[in-house]
Amino acid sequence: MKKCRVGLVGLGHVAQVCHLPGYAGAKNIEVVAGAEVREDILKKVAGEWGFKGYTEYEKMLREEHLDIVCITTGPRFTPGLTAKAAEHGVHVLVEKPMALTLAEARSMIDTCRARGVKLFYGETYRFLPVCRTAREMIAQGRLGDLFLLLETVLGGEGRDRFQSYQIYNPGDPGATFMGLMDHGIHLVDLFRWMTGSEVDWVFGRGMRAGQQPCTEFLTMQSDREAIGQLLYNEVSFPSDLPQEGIFSWGAYSAQGKSSWESHPANFRIHGSKGALRLFPYPNRLFFIHGGGVEEIRVPDIPHPRHFGLQIDSFAASVLNDTEPEITGEDGLRALEVILAAYDSYETKKIIPLRESRLPH
Repeated sequence: MKKCRVGLVGLGHVAQVCHLPGYAGAKNIEVVAGAEVREDILKKVAGEWGFKGYTEYEKMLREEHLDIVCITTGPRFTPGLTAKAAEHGVHVLVEKPMALTLAEARSMIDTCRARGVKLFYGETYRFLPVCRTAREMIAQGRLGDLFLLLETVLGGEGRDRFQSYQIYNPGDPGATFMGLMDHGIHLVDLFRWMTGSEVDWVFGRGMRAGQQPCTEFLTMQSDREAIGQLLYNEVSFPSDLPQEGIFSWGAYSAQGKSSWESHPANFRIHGSKGALRLFPYPNRLFFIHGGGVEEIRVPDIPHPRHFGLQIDSFAASVLNDTEPEITGEDGLRALEVILAAYDSYETKKIIPLRESRLPH
């Protein structure tokens, strides 16, 4: 069976604890190379995973005859790296957020299309068992009309211990690991995916790197009247009680061991017939309806295997020459909503998206 030859660019934390372990169980790909400018990290990771390492990205593209390159760097570098891959005829999987501006994101899509290569937007939440099961239940009508998607993440240790997420430069939209730009963009995509609709308007506030920490929020309404509400703060202490916690996969620990989480990330979906509470990394799904509370059994696919499902999906589209399951346009739409929250706060206005602001 033919497999896609895959190379990664950027071998930092996300590549080490998510992509590479997840790809180990993938059936349609083989990781053959990786590029990283930090030689100590390159030597360590390439040695552990048994692929050829490069300090020069273009040299990897020239020599390895790759089918797919996975870009796991920060969004500042993604547009240029995507363009180079497209020049070499290599299909591209890009991490979220796909860029820092709408113009950059559109350029990535147009460049790949012009070069005849596929661009896959790496939205791993669509491959989490709880999210896929929830979407199936929504499609079956078990929740009725959707009213609300809600996520609140309050999880810090005070202002003195706050640290900005280092993938962003001062002034960039995005500053925290669990903020709008880096985490909330997952939920924006899920909102579109689960409601089957586009976002009509946005009101919110997002942090920029280098600013004093603050509460970030985003309210969006779909063209089918559903509301999405996101609220994040990585400074204030969480107010959940320990008994409200749950065992989790240990998603982003180096060991990946299951452990008790007192404040597990979760979100809720409310409809006219029932509601869902989703715990993505504990892999637990609860359905609340007229008959009480019911736990819904979901496939036992622990982190980071959903990264393997994602790359297999992309590889299948490459091997069969079909449209990727998640496209660059999906990434562009999610970015549009997030950046609208920044515009909203800076202009003190609700930002309408019915007449899209996306560049053409």
